[in-house]
Amino acid sequence: MNALWERPDFRRAAGDAWRPGGVALTSRALDRCAASGWLPQGGLVLDLGSGAGATLRLLAERGYRAVGLDKHVGATGLKCDNLADTCCLVCADLAHPPLAAACVDCVLCECVLSLLADPLAALKATYTALRPGGVLVVSDLMLRQGYAPAPADSGIVSVGSSCLAGARAQAVWRGLMEAAGFRPVHFEDNSRALVELAARMVWYGEDSAGQGKNCACGGSVPGKDLRAFGYGLWIARKETL
Repeated sequence: MNALWERPDFRRAAGDAWRPGGVALTSRALDRCAASGWLPQGGLVLDLGSGAGATLRLLAERGYRAVGLDKHVGATGLKCDNLADTCCLVCADLAHPPLAAACVDCVLCECVLSLLADPLAALKATYTALRPGGVLVVSDLMLRQGYAPAPADSGIVSVGSSCLAGARAQAVWRGLMEAAGFRPVHFEDNSRALVELAARMVWYGEDSAGQGKNCACGGSVPGKDLRAFGYGLWIARKETL
């Protein structure tokens, strides 16, 4: 099976923002961070998992300096010469990003952590990279309340063909952020965005999504009703010293 971002039906449905909610959800999170005084204008923002570069372009438009990390640089079609002068792109292992301590004001992890075998390790790395008072924005797949937890809730999972395989309950994601040292300050349930993306994939020809065999984000999760999954947005801070 090809990676989800390689599939024409997904690219038609998602555009350049390869996640539920797209840049509209990113914009709302950035607005909240800026309005709360957590993200200075012109601050340095790290985009963990840059994909086709939609978030990097948004950051440039808003006047931020940005660094994008992605292990598929080149394969996605995104290159440094496609970006604004205030952005740069680095090929890197997202589970162990090569980051200096206290070097960025904000880290964005959009539909990335659920794909990692050890998201806690990545969260700890981003905590180290953030300056005191810096902010973390996470959007990712989650298990809805009332559905049985996935085995992944221990914090370490096997990497599979689907980001849904790494979905966790909202409280578990919060716990992982806290275990990395963050203080969560905001949560939103954006499950409607996941439903809308799945509907667009059906419209653009992903029949198996409509039949319930595969998830909206690619791959299958045996024994899981697709209604068990939602999509959340978390904002967390690294406390000042």
